[in-house]
Parts: sequence; C-alpha cells; structure tokens
Amino acid sequence: MRKLYFSRNSFAKGARIVRDDHGQSHYLLVGRWGRRQDALSLYAIQGELLAEIKQTSLGLLPKFDLYYNRQNVGSISKTLGFWYEMIYVRKLRWIIMGSLSNENYRIYHGTELVMTMRPVVTTNGEAFELAITDEATEPLCICIAAILDHWQKPTNREQSRTPQEGYGMTFGESNYTLHPHHKLPQT
Repeated sequence: MRKLYFSRNSFAKGARIVRDDHGQSHYLLVGRWGRRQDALSLYAIQGELLAEIKQTSLGLLPKFDLYYNRQNVGSISKTLGFWYEMIYVRKLRWIIMGSLSNENYRIYHGTELVMTMRPVVTTNGEAFELAITDEATEPLCICIAAILDHWQKPTNREQSRTPQEGYGMTFGESNYTLHPHHKLPQT
C-alpha cells in the first residue's frame, strides 16, 4: 500500500503535485472547478494524461464524470448527508464512506478496501494522505480525492483572512463595520 500526498484545495494557486512519502513527485493535477464542462486532468510526472474529471452538472448536488485512459469509467455526484456520508461511484461500483467532521474517507469495492484518505500536516503545509491498495487504481483514487476535497465544508478548511480596513462587529442580527477615523494634521 503506497501513501501519496497532495495539498488541500489549492487550485487557486495552480497545479497540485502528488508526491509519495519520500517526497518524490509522481503525478500532476491541473484544471479548475465551478462551471459546467470544467475539468481536472491528472498527468504522470513524465507528461502522459492518465485520468480526468469533468463536471457535468452544477447546483447543490453537482455531478462529475471520471475518465481513465480517455474512457468514461464512472460518475460521482454529491449526496446530502449529516455527520457520516455514503457516496456511490457509478460503473466502478465503489462506495465512499466518510465523516464530514474529521474529513476521513474510505473507499470500498464490495468489502475490499481501495483507498483511505485523511488530512495531515506535512512540511509543505496541510495536505491529504491517500493510502491506496493497488497502484493501478491510483489515478482514479487521486481524482476522487480531489472531488472530496472540493466538497469539504468551508468551516473545515484553513481560512486565510485578508486584512481589511475597519473592524467587523456584530450587534444582534445585523452586521456593521466600523471604520477607523483618520487624524487630521494639527496646526
């Protein structure tokens, strides 16, 4: 079982490099989310296209198609869950079981474990650790992990705050922003 690592939800910064536990680069994941027909592509580090995720629908429960060697091998769509979630990957017949609160996931094919996914802190920052049982399924597992990362609750992600002028204060149900007064030069 090989362990692979990629940084958390960092597509705004460009591509993600997927590394093993020795820091060696194996895959490159590039693309974007948000619009219908947007896609993520997974390349071997040598440049060969291995797998793709294509967004086919938008909304509260978006749907994605999975491609492996340019063939449609499955689809995945978000489901509504509370604390524990179960997602079915059509065609592949994989079941994803996970927890929204601690962001741990397990993927099964029947009773056979395919992959585990959990958040970790590495020397490069926050990342996901993927423990994949079969190297042949790594491209699809990485694509599914990218989808699960995309679906994480915003409250579970590290949120960087941008400094803004003023101080945010809440009074009951209304939000107000107080702006600092600039001192006038004294004569």
